[in-house]
Amino acid sequence: MQEKANLLWTGGWDSTLRLLQLLLIDKKRVQPHYVMIGARKSTPIEIEAMERIRKHLYANYPHVKKLLLETNYVDDSSLADNEIIKCSYEKLNAQNYIGDQFEILARFTDQYQLDKPELCLEKGNFARTFILPYMETVQVNGHLENLIHTESAPEQIYRILGEYRFPVVNLTRKDMMESAREQEWMQIMKLTWFCHKPILNRYACGACNPCMYVRDDGMGWRIPFPQRILGGIAKKAYNSKIVIRLRNMWK
Repeated sequence: MQEKANLLWTGGWDSTLRLLQLLLIDKKRVQPHYVMIGARKSTPIEIEAMERIRKHLYANYPHVKKLLLETNYVDDSSLADNEIIKCSYEKLNAQNYIGDQFEILARFTDQYQLDKPELCLEKGNFARTFILPYMETVQVNGHLENLIHTESAPEQIYRILGEYRFPVVNLTRKDMMESAREQEWMQIMKLTWFCHKPILNRYACGACNPCMYVRDDGMGWRIPFPQRILGGIAKKAYNSKIVIRLRNMWK
């Protein structure tokens, strides 16, 4: 049977570009995995985005029906506790903040015993700083893969981030946009989602961290103009010295 790629797909920019590379260039079977984390407001919209992308692919690239497997949806509440992973995450987080989604994904990968699933951390992702000193590029089944060198990485880094392939770790979102344009994939990429706090379950808020990252990457066109302006103002106000002092007083 043809080799299968396990991809952590969110319906976002980075993982969707990787999905298209695997399906349309490599002609590879893909098993998407989506971990539903808590009661995040964006979860239903991300799932809708993935379904839109899937339908578009089926309609325009019929061969994909045989390659793109049904998404494995997993609720984080179904994952078993793992004290080793928990302690490693706490050590890593104490060193420098890293989102709790990485602890959850590490438990997911461990519980499901996945073989080096692909995690799409782009060049601007803050988590990339943890893995860069221990990154190595090796040949796996005829393909170059970015992996963490297990012998040199501290345990807390290996336990949380050591079980993945990192296919886009050396690409910025702009690099990905150029690649999508060259491949004529932009129509699909515009179906992706990124905002964590959507307005009316439809519009990007312009103020959450993913929205700010999109704006900083020169892709503000993905945010509706009113939210792009108001969201930026709201974020600056929230991070102002006066507001920070007030927030600290109320803790």
